[in-house]
This record gives sequence, C-alpha cells and structure tokens, in this order.
Amino acid sequence: MLTNIIIIIIIFNVFCNIQFTSQISLQSTHNNQSITSISTVDNQYRGAAVHTIITDNHIAKKLNKLDSRTIGFTTETSTSNNQSSFIPPFQTKRLPCNPDVVAPDGSLVRNLLTTIGGSMAQFSLPPGMTSNAVEHRTVSEIWYFLSGHGEFWRKQNDREEIVTVGANVCITIPVGTQFQFRTIGRRTLVAVAITMPPWPGGNEAMLRQGIWNPSVVGTGH
Repeated sequence: MLTNIIIIIIIFNVFCNIQFTSQISLQSTHNNQSITSISTVDNQYRGAAVHTIITDNHIAKKLNKLDSRTIGFTTETSTSNNQSSFIPPFQTKRLPCNPDVVAPDGSLVRNLLTTIGGSMAQFSLPPGMTSNAVEHRTVSEIWYFLSGHGEFWRKQNDREEIVTVGANVCITIPVGTQFQFRTIGRRTLVAVAITMPPWPGGNEAMLRQGIWNPSVVGTGH
C-alpha cells in the first residue's frame, strides 16, 4: 500500500514538472516573438524615417506657413540684428579755433559732428550785435547757451515772445519759426545747437522781418 502511494506521488511530481517546463518554454517563445516583433517594427520605423537637416530654407518654408504678423516680426527682428551695417562709425572732434562759416542769421558757426538724425554746431554772436531774422524751411533746432547774455525773439503765426538767454538756458526753434537774437553786455553770446535733420545747406534759411534792426549780414550756412 505504501509503495503504491509513493509511486503515485512520483508520477504526480513528474507530471507537474513537465507542465511547468512547457509553460516556461511557451512563455519564453512568446517573449522572444514579442521582442522580435518590436525589433521588426523599430527597424521598419527607422528605415522609413527621413533625416531632416534644418537649414535657412527650411526655416523660411515654415515661416511662410505662419500668419503675416509673425513673418513681419521675424523680418523686423532680423533687420534689427543686422542694423550694425547701417550704424555710422564713432566720431570725435575738438571745437575748431576759428569759425567755419557765417550763418544766414549772421552768427559765427563752428561745425561739430553730424550723424543720421541731426548735426551739432556752436554759434556765437559778438557783443553789441543783432542777428538777421530768419525762418527755417525743413529743420528744427535746440539751442543750449554756454555763456554771454542776450535776448531771443521767436514767432509762430500769431504766437510771439521774447526770452532772456544766457548760460544754462535751453530753447527750441521748431520748423517754420521766425527768430532773431541779440547780445546784451560786453560778452559774446555763445550756444551749441542740434539741427534735426542735419543742416541741408543751400536755401534752408529764409530772411524775415524781425523786431530789431540787424547789425550783421548773413552769408550762408
């Protein structure tokens, strides 16, 4: 009886081992098939993939698909990045000892520097002198007085005023303004001025009837 029981147990263990081994084999085969399948799909994807090299032309084509506002901004940014090619070089200049020219208003002009937006010069009117009254056709100016003492007349249509000028006083002369100035005292009236845009020369200044009798005759600036 005991012998039969032992034989039954042995047969049962053998059967279980065989079934377990079969499951391992099947699972291994299934895993191998899955790996093979994944590998095949990966190879197919890699084979079908196209290597893209991003170039300026590629970017331009993509930008063309965007709306016009984006394209405009990109173009503006690109232009801004390339502005260095349009910026003039640095300039440095010492004030000339002698005047370069006599302005149409009769003041002595020492030219300084000119850039894209404007030009700068020094204007001086000797003691006891009165300038010619003039009006600019196209330019506006900002004057800053360095020394001396005087009076400055400006007129725009019905608006008219006379201001006292001297060291540390700054005034504007908008385009189309008639103006005239004179010195008071024994010192030369000196100012530096910015002309915007740069002084074009020629017939920019037009003689006008001022409020004082001029004591100088302008020869052009």
